[in-house]
Amino acid sequence: MDQARFREAIRQGCVDPWAASVLWKDSPSAPAAPDYKGAAEATTKSQQVSQYTPYGSQVYGADPSSPSGYRSDITLTPQAQQALGSQLDLSSAMGSLAQSQIPGVQQQYSQPMNSQSVQDVSNKAYGAMTSRLDPQWDARSTQNETKLVNQGLRPGDEAYTNAMRDFGNQRNDAYQQANLAAIQTMPQTYQLESAQYNQPLNTLNAIRSGAQIQNPQFGQNTPTNYLGAAQGQGNYAQGLYNADVGAQNAQAQGQYSLASAGLLAALFL
Repeated sequence: MDQARFREAIRQGCVDPWAASVLWKDSPSAPAAPDYKGAAEATTKSQQVSQYTPYGSQVYGADPSSPSGYRSDITLTPQAQQALGSQLDLSSAMGSLAQSQIPGVQQQYSQPMNSQSVQDVSNKAYGAMTSRLDPQWDARSTQNETKLVNQGLRPGDEAYTNAMRDFGNQRNDAYQQANLAAIQTMPQTYQLESAQYNQPLNTLNAIRSGAQIQNPQFGQNTPTNYLGAAQGQGNYAQGLYNADVGAQNAQAQGQYSLASAGLLAALFL
């Protein structure tokens, strides 16, 4: 009789520890842990597939100094290498040109934008419109006064005062319209002034982004997901183990119950 099993049966309160220890079955062994490191390395290795394209080749080879143990060597065709060299030369020249623009940009932004020209343009527009309105309304004023006198009205008369007031209101409305029209020129003038103020920076950005290097592209290899497979296998094995442990516990409990029942039956015979 296994002493350890006998003591375990007593600990669990079995009525017949001897029978339970005899019927005891070993619990299933826990599954071994999956080789996650090996799966990860296999996944990386499956991605290292050499490629050959019209632009050149990308070849993987052994490299003991690399953490992965491999390295990638890209070799371009003569035509692709020449095109890349031309792009590098152009990018270098454009970079030098952009560098020469930086002092001008720094000087421009060392002082705020002067928006006085916006008001100046508005004033100029108003002056241009009033230069036409002034002679017109001066002539109409003389004509209006002559008309009132011919009608027998004199300064101080109520009718004369009302007529001159209406004439003044009409003249003020005309000049107010001219002022509003002049104000409407301000947004466009501000936009032009802002464009002029930002011109050095816009020129620098245009030069800086005008010669981007475009390397020949190689396709992206899709690795085999060995790591995911190892994880799935580990989960499956753990599930089987848990099911076996549950079944073993249920079976042991049943055996303890049967042994106890047998002992009770023997006592009453």
